[in-house]
Amino acid sequence: MPGVNTSMALLPTDESSNVQNQESTRSQPRQPLSLQGLLRFSMEATRAEDAPFNGELLPMDEERKQFLENALKSMTVDIVEVLQRQIQLLRGVESLKAHEDNTKYLEAIETILEYVDNIDIANDFHKIGGFTILYPCLKSSDWKIRAGGCELLAVLCQNNPYCQRVVLDNEFVPKLLTMINTDDDGQVVTKAIYALSGIVRDNPEGVSQLINYNGLSILIQCLKSNHENVIIKSAFLMGALCRSSPKLKDDLIALGCIPQLISLILMDHSPSHEHVISLLVTILEDKPEGVVQFKNYSPNIKEFLQRYLATVNNKEEYYEEENCCKRLLHMLQS
Repeated sequence: MPGVNTSMALLPTDESSNVQNQESTRSQPRQPLSLQGLLRFSMEATRAEDAPFNGELLPMDEERKQFLENALKSMTVDIVEVLQRQIQLLRGVESLKAHEDNTKYLEAIETILEYVDNIDIANDFHKIGGFTILYPCLKSSDWKIRAGGCELLAVLCQNNPYCQRVVLDNEFVPKLLTMINTDDDGQVVTKAIYALSGIVRDNPEGVSQLINYNGLSILIQCLKSNHENVIIKSAFLMGALCRSSPKLKDDLIALGCIPQLISLILMDHSPSHEHVISLLVTILEDKPEGVVQFKNYSPNIKEFLQRYLATVNNKEEYYEEENCCKRLLHMLQS
């Protein structure tokens, strides 16, 4: 097929059983997807049986050589063919009813994910029509398929200008923002933010679309979520955007992000605190008007930060929070 990478890859001979047993075998070495992966897999699996190496490499006998060649041949498949089968299967996802089994669709998404973290294969996935199944997945009534579709979109676009261009041209940003703003499932929202991040980070056109579709306000609203991972993902994305596009700090300040961040910091400590306090520091740096908002939020904010610092001080797992507390206290004193 013109323009498509037709390279081969290694895959377990029973693809579906690999997906079905994924949870139960999570502690086992990953199945090999390339020749190098097969070598690593074999070395890890037999490490305990290895005899001390004396530096002498013996020639491989014909019987063993033939065995290895046959093993490789039986595990080698055409990547494009595998992807095309999953695409064809996922074309039926729109007809999935609420009471029906979603297993085959989830397995198809997992199979695609095994390959498309490779940029060349991700690009090939688009060229063979793979992006046509993304919208149906995102619109599915099944939350697991919506989440899987978002994860697939995220992996396809991560550090991939070609796929980013495709999804920006096809208006995936407003679709994802609508999901983030309206979906009732926290895991779907988390994956949708992950996908949005993969599209817009370090991408000026992506950032422009995010702003035009009111994305900053939607991300700030995510800070009010009851789901910790939604707060973490949204805070992380806003921090990354501020570092790559410092002018966005002014927009976040104007939209009331600072009071929302402070209110979260004042709550009982949770895993999201590290990301929230880091975002606050990022926004306030070199922004005097933001520091004024910070100072005026509460007369007790300094005392609270001092208590916070005493709680996390000299604890390795809270190093980032400790550093952020010190920087905020310095801002209050300046």
